[in-house]
Amino acid sequence: MIRSRVFFAVSFLFLFITFITYTFVDFREREDKAYELYQSESYLKILGLYQEKEIPSSELELTILSETISQLEKKLNEKETTKELQSFFQTRPGTKLVEWETTRGTYYHIEDPYLSNLKKHGDGYKRALITKIVTVTKPIPKSEVTNLLLKLILEDPRGMEDRFSRALTNLLSFPFEPIGEIESEFLLQSLHFLANTANTNLSHQTAIVRGKNVNLRSGPGRENSELGKISEPEQAICLEEDAGTETIAGSLGHWRRCYFPNLQKSAWLFSGFLTEVPPNPTLIAEFEKRFKSVDNEIRIDFEGWNGNQIPATFFGDYIPRDSIRISGETGFPIYGLTKESKRLQRICKKLSGDKNYFEFSFQPTDSDLPILFLELHLNYDNLDHLAYSISLDKESIWVNKNRYVLDGEKRRENLSLHIGSRKGDKWNASLWRRNTGLIQSIRSLPMDESALQAGRYSWEICLPLAKEPNREKVILFDIRTGIH
Repeated sequence: MIRSRVFFAVSFLFLFITFITYTFVDFREREDKAYELYQSESYLKILGLYQEKEIPSSELELTILSETISQLEKKLNEKETTKELQSFFQTRPGTKLVEWETTRGTYYHIEDPYLSNLKKHGDGYKRALITKIVTVTKPIPKSEVTNLLLKLILEDPRGMEDRFSRALTNLLSFPFEPIGEIESEFLLQSLHFLANTANTNLSHQTAIVRGKNVNLRSGPGRENSELGKISEPEQAICLEEDAGTETIAGSLGHWRRCYFPNLQKSAWLFSGFLTEVPPNPTLIAEFEKRFKSVDNEIRIDFEGWNGNQIPATFFGDYIPRDSIRISGETGFPIYGLTKESKRLQRICKKLSGDKNYFEFSFQPTDSDLPILFLELHLNYDNLDHLAYSISLDKESIWVNKNRYVLDGEKRRENLSLHIGSRKGDKWNASLWRRNTGLIQSIRSLPMDESALQAGRYSWEICLPLAKEPNREKVILFDIRTGIH
């Protein structure tokens, strides 16, 4: 009896310890913990996951740490900042706190040891740099603005146009030191490319000044100090608009803050003295040529995507859905159709320039029926035309009606569709896994041969959306496209 009681007590204690361990001990990967803490704005707790002078090797962790430093720098410069936060960085060996004296008092800057360890031109580096820029909310020294501006305009914004556009808008609101002729041209190319991109705050914001000796002001309204005068046909890229309306010289309009490339500064002027013009196609072509020679690849991922809003740079009929986090990466779930949900909606992303491969990374599905998870469209005559549809079931991948049986392992896959020669009204493609061809001679659906021959088309990537989430799904992580 005593032995049985002892055995019962020991067993109960073991089960209790096991329960407590699994309830209160977090066994997730450190980068997953860091990501969740960043989403909840628990920035100091993120730093607590790492040794004070530790530089992780993971790009994702470096990105989160760099963005964390930027967010904490923003908090340091808010009115309600605490002395405790200043003291924390003054005594932390892994970072250095610098005080800049500016026109609006002291600006507290945290030197970031993580950004320089990120791969230049990589997505993590670009995200961290953009976060660093958009979290600057009051003036910093001109030399620091210039430094950030020169870094930003060397990066390819394609794939994150909206965030890049907001960063550039914020940066150009501050005075900066004059930049060289080549750098000015790069900046102008990026501005016109973004002005030609839908769903960015710079879309269709190119204009020219009309009138002579138009006043530029420090704020929206004639009560603000004058910064100079400008005359037609000076170029302008408008960055923001004041909500209030006003009538000046018989015109009803708004005050707008615009960047003037020839002056290399931004200022406010009344919209009645502006005429909207389309973005410059020559500058856009030079932009695309510049990045084609450096790195023609475009990567689309879902980092920073809020499930309640359409992913950045996509357009279409979006249905909100929760993101899925696997091994530190955000996946976009694409659900199969059910009896209740027999119709699909689509969100798409327009692509510029030539493309001859599309690489996609996904988590396999357990579905018995094929789930359509990716479509490639050609756009011509202002209409979308389906070229290739890609579906997945638990055994196979389908490209149009061509099937390849996968090996059955439920690991993450990276496959690519290579667009080859064109014959008549159809493209010919092949499906690859790294250097291994899986399916050859995959014909596209018929297209307009004259449009293809004349090059009057562009590619679009579309994601099908079932109306209701369900258990049958494919998780898409990223898409890469470019020219080999």
